[in-house]
Amino acid sequence: MSKTFGKAVVHDFGGTHSWPVAVTIPARNEARRLLACLNTTSASLRGRGGIVVAVNGSTDETFALAEAWFRATGSSGILINEAEPPQGSGVGRARRLAIAACERRLADGAVVMTSDADSCVAGDWVDANFAELNGADLICGTVQPDPEEFAQLPATIGRRGAIEGEYMALTIAARTLLDPVPHDPAPTHLNAAGASLAFRMGLYHDVGGIPDLQLGEDRAFVAIAEKRGWRIRHSARAQVNTACRLRGRTSGGMAGALRARITEPDPLVDELLEPSRQTLLRARLRGALRKRCADSAGFEQEWKEVEKRPDLQRVRLRLSDLTRELPFLTAAVAGLTSLPERRSA
Repeated sequence: MSKTFGKAVVHDFGGTHSWPVAVTIPARNEARRLLACLNTTSASLRGRGGIVVAVNGSTDETFALAEAWFRATGSSGILINEAEPPQGSGVGRARRLAIAACERRLADGAVVMTSDADSCVAGDWVDANFAELNGADLICGTVQPDPEEFAQLPATIGRRGAIEGEYMALTIAARTLLDPVPHDPAPTHLNAAGASLAFRMGLYHDVGGIPDLQLGEDRAFVAIAEKRGWRIRHSARAQVNTACRLRGRTSGGMAGALRARITEPDPLVDELLEPSRQTLLRARLRGALRKRCADSAGFEQEWKEVEKRPDLQRVRLRLSDLTRELPFLTAAVAGLTSLPERRSA
């Protein structure tokens, strides 16, 4: 059955029964990778819900392959084709379309999960997200580069990435030690990628949906949810492998970051990373405030004011900055872990 949804054409597969879970996937010119994505998603779902593919602005066989896959497998799902999205729109719009199209099929309390057409979810990905939602409201899964593709990239990416990875691990350690979050215990991470998110519709509507952005819609969505007091869990259990291509569907994203680490002499690093002193200050202030606040909403409301301090204003760092700051953060984290009360614990 097909119908229109705005200017998009929507094809419904698999009857009218309610879904306890829907996995939504935007897809643009992903003919090479889409079938692997759909197969792994279906295997992880194990027939418990539906898959929603939002094809937007594709010029290759993405739509035809998706349609053939639904018919061949008999999978329950929805396929959207917006051949000419509005100028300036991007993946954010595709995610919004996918969720809007499937909302009527969701059972009460259903979970919406998001992934990407160039990604493959783990076999237990759906189960892991369900389990994590027992203690949190929005699950940000672990997104890793496809190991085979990553091995084929220039060695400079690995060398530069090692510095950033070490600094990221120390940042997480400092936050865990100074600002332990009950609903986000170790092992945790700092990423919020659309390739692996899970939430219920109450949160989605409260946040106002996924922002219609060409880039960074996932982090923006998670940031708004956190500021509104929803509990964010950065899960190591919900895992996804994603493509390591150097030319992506947007000017940035993972492809842009990988490309910069090859071509630029001193590339920008992840925007979440800060100088060592600022990293420690932010974690200490958040930890102290969290102890005083009774709930997440109250904490976030007060933190909005604290974060206005001049010494907490973020400045984007480059790889050379991390190299300079790394010894200081290493020493600071080592000092925190050797405190007497932590040794006795």
